[in-house]
Amino acid sequence: MTEEEILRLLRQKLIPQHREVICGVGDDCAVLESDSFWELITTDTMVEGVHFDFAYFSPYELGRKLAVVNLSDIAAMGGEPFCALLNLSLPRAVRPEIESFFQGLKERLAEFGAELIGGDITRNKCGWHLSLTIMGKAPKGGVVFRKGAKEGDLLYVSRALGGAAAALELFQKGIEPPPSLKKAHVDPDPEIELGKMLARNGLASAMMDISDGLLLDLARLCEANNLGAELYASKIPVFQELENLPLEKDPLHYALSGGEDFALLFSVPPQREKLLNICKRTLFCIGRLISEKGLFLIGEKERKEVSPQGFDHFA
Repeated sequence: MTEEEILRLLRQKLIPQHREVICGVGDDCAVLESDSFWELITTDTMVEGVHFDFAYFSPYELGRKLAVVNLSDIAAMGGEPFCALLNLSLPRAVRPEIESFFQGLKERLAEFGAELIGGDITRNKCGWHLSLTIMGKAPKGGVVFRKGAKEGDLLYVSRALGGAAAALELFQKGIEPPPSLKKAHVDPDPEIELGKMLARNGLASAMMDISDGLLLDLARLCEANNLGAELYASKIPVFQELENLPLEKDPLHYALSGGEDFALLFSVPPQREKLLNICKRTLFCIGRLISEKGLFLIGEKERKEVSPQGFDHFA
């Protein structure tokens, strides 16, 4: 089974029974009803040798990255994080490594008003296994889900794509990436403030973060809305630094299919597009949602259907 097939199975089997559960499997966070707000819960795991390698990650950087992969899910719903739980499984306990890791994790959480409040520690024989669970909150009715878009809505991303995947390829070749690409992979920034602004002002009709690649995550957003999408190749923001680097594929490939960008992908009804000026930053319109199922890339001379390529743990 692929990762997507497992997720579909979970959506079929895990149907919420409690009325407090507003959203369960199938979005970036679970959403629960609370007395005065909606509570958001998300969890992510990083495994040594799969998601990171100490050849190019320090324990401090690893702590920061672990925080970001979870904070990005809160951002994708338009929420605000407030606390976290950590499950830490290690093959060894070396004090300087663990102190450095905790410093990075706590500092990155604190930047966005969250704190580590507990968790669990175990030993294993294989390598570092890290699972972080973050709780966030949003005003009642103030969350943006993956579902909610309509045909004709415009598709936006919040920043340049492809830097993290390109940096990983260079690291694996033993090449030090340019600073901007290294940061994109090792220490990306979660879009917490942008997510809150889009949600609070009702600008986005649907939203998620790009963790497994633009095409794969866009396919998930389209599936949630029973729609397809057209993308304009010339409008997809690609890291300029990807030019003239010893990479195996062209820069657009990394922007379309590279993982771990942690940018926001969101749809905007055309009548709200001018209101995006309140964000006071550059946002990139890359296409639109259409009734025809599938993903279509429009170049200078052709319109072609493309497969939703990206990172899949079981591919």
